Amino acid sequence: MRLLDRLTLSVVPFKASLRSLTIFKVAHTPRRIWNLIKILTSMNLSKILRRPVVWGIPPIVMVEPTNICNLKCPMCPSGNGDMARPRGRLDLENFKKLMNDIGPYVYQIQFWNQGEPFLNKQFLDMVAYAKRFGVMTQTSTNGHFIRSLSDAKAIVHSGLDQIIFSLDGTNPETYAKYRVGGDFNVVLQGLQYLSQAKRHLKSKRPLIELQFLIFKHNLNELKHIVEIARQNEVERISFKTAQIYSDEQGFEFLPENEQLNRYQFDGQHFSLKSDLPNWCKRLWLNTTINWDGSVSPCCFDKDADYAMDFIFNNSTPFKKVFKNEKYMAFRQQVLTNRKNIEMCRNCTEGMEEPYARIVEMCEQKSIEKFLAEASALEDQTVMS
Repeated sequence: MRLLDRLTLSVVPFKASLRSLTIFKVAHTPRRIWNLIKILTSMNLSKILRRPVVWGIPPIVMVEPTNICNLKCPMCPSGNGDMARPRGRLDLENFKKLMNDIGPYVYQIQFWNQGEPFLNKQFLDMVAYAKRFGVMTQTSTNGHFIRSLSDAKAIVHSGLDQIIFSLDGTNPETYAKYRVGGDFNVVLQGLQYLSQAKRHLKSKRPLIELQFLIFKHNLNELKHIVEIARQNEVERISFKTAQIYSDEQGFEFLPENEQLNRYQFDGQHFSLKSDLPNWCKRLWLNTTINWDGSVSPCCFDKDADYAMDFIFNNSTPFKKVFKNEKYMAFRQQVLTNRKNIEMCRNCTEGMEEPYARIVEMCEQKSIEKFLAEASALEDQTVMS
């Protein structure tokens, strides 16, 4: 099963991926399949030859509706004020032009990066337009803008395939420790509205996932979040280790248990548990397009410091940008000396252990196994 899990090319387990295919609405057209074959072939050829070869375009495209957020999360560049690039919202017409260019070829549009997607009033219109091309659509939200059953039904009607709620606590106090400025009860109410809307409209979509970032202060709530998921008809929970940008953040937020931490501590500083291999599949399978049209190699490029071009400014087709000289040179640098690239030093790509654990709520045995592990981890924490 571990081999099958690796073949999904993500942290989502193979069985969970198969189950998703029965829920998500995706058109497997010859053009889309052929593009996938080309990009996978060129990706593996590049790994063998140690030089970049690119045929086709990425099957997964991250599109940023906005980099503005209503919360002040201390380790998020958008929330804590560290973001240097201009704030703004993606224009619907620019998004339509993008989809007209790439829509027939890609499999998945991920509506997130920095910011809260629902702060863009045109967001659901973008989802609906993307669905015209038969692609799978996802978003990630802090959950503060589903304020009525009508709002929830609009999400279902848009055709959105998956929505991820960030819920890093099981009570108002713990939740607000990281989601500064957030309201736990508002998020929970939004979650309830969406589950209710799905029942009323008899829809399997969107698949609802809770994302729980594991911190020092919420370690004893792993079992409780499972109960919240059960009560609100959530299909999936992802438990993720936290990403930090300074030693101070590490001391404040990271659990001491190494199983719940993607960093190692040498007594003075935190560093990623990875030797950063000279390889990154994201440079073939993914890309990030920010609200202003800047094309970043991935979401770890928070300020678009490595932007390959601006597709909205000069109307350059994305397909050309993906293979331009700058993008190819960046791939070559990753294949040669990835450690020299600043943004790669805090990246999870290449880590031996996954940085996330997926729990499917329909699998009772998996839930019981996870709860047993969570209980053991709590005992270890108390003993230490």
